Amino acid sequence: MVAKRRLGIVGCGAVVQSNYLKALAYYPEVHLARVTDLNPDAAARAALTSGATISSYEEIAADCQIVIIATPPASHAELVEGLLTDGRTVICEKPFVGTGADAARLAALAHDRQSNLFVAHFRRCIPSVRLGRALIASGVLGAVTRLSAYEGGRFSWQAESSYVYKDPYGGVLFDTGSHTLDMLLYVACVDTGDLDVTSADTQRDCPEPSNDLEAHVSLSRGGREIPAHIKLSRVTTTSNKILVECENGFIELPVGLANYVRLGSREGPAVIVRARESYADLMDCFALQLKAMFFPDDEATFSADKFINLSKVLESVGNASRGEA
Repeated sequence: MVAKRRLGIVGCGAVVQSNYLKALAYYPEVHLARVTDLNPDAAARAALTSGATISSYEEIAADCQIVIIATPPASHAELVEGLLTDGRTVICEKPFVGTGADAARLAALAHDRQSNLFVAHFRRCIPSVRLGRALIASGVLGAVTRLSAYEGGRFSWQAESSYVYKDPYGGVLFDTGSHTLDMLLYVACVDTGDLDVTSADTQRDCPEPSNDLEAHVSLSRGGREIPAHIKLSRVTTTSNKILVECENGFIELPVGLANYVRLGSREGPAVIVRARESYADLMDCFALQLKAMFFPDDEATFSADKFINLSKVLESVGNASRGEA
């Protein structure tokens, strides 16, 4: 009988209580052995629900082959670096880290130490996102010429800690926006490869962590410039979509769970194209991302090196919006 791989969780806040503990039930091959949190009540709730042992960070580092880091994002870089050892799988909850340089350094370190480092952006498993990426990758629409991302609504996530209101990485850009922008870059197939990012005309409602942000960004790769427009809010509703414009047409899709995209060409009306798969709940997508981490897929969809460009965009927009609106 093959022994189960031992899993530890560092940080037992809302995303662990609401998502990870439920999704882990899909994978009996992995045993949640240890949990830890600076808040003893949060650790106790996770342990009670899962049967895991409340432990220290050091005990998790010494004992577990897989570790999930679900702490506030400002702590991610240090925790990830300390856990990257030979053969270990480290899963970092989004947002990954605050700078492109840190993202690149940790991805390289994981390679050097022969460990697996993944970033949890489960929206890559949404059927519409996978369909949109496949259509762009096919080349049928030609080169990408412009990108747009809009996501907004009343913020209702009940975080265990106060980082979403106090931490520069807790505002709408890094929190909700990291999901939105990852969808955009992933669908447009610009999540990997050399990318230069310049931000301009960035406005926000208050110093970070802000609740409402709009930015114009220039993405440059291979001598081509791709302008992008971003609007994010957790106080007002937006059109809640991403749009990838290309030489021969465009793809538009909702930012939420969907199994279709709107596909348009330069000639004729747009049409709805549906994905083969369809899921009833976002939890299905959350669980699917863990499958690609516990049993890595050929695409290495969630490998840390696939999120360096996202970190560059978040850093650039964040830096451009540090002054008063």
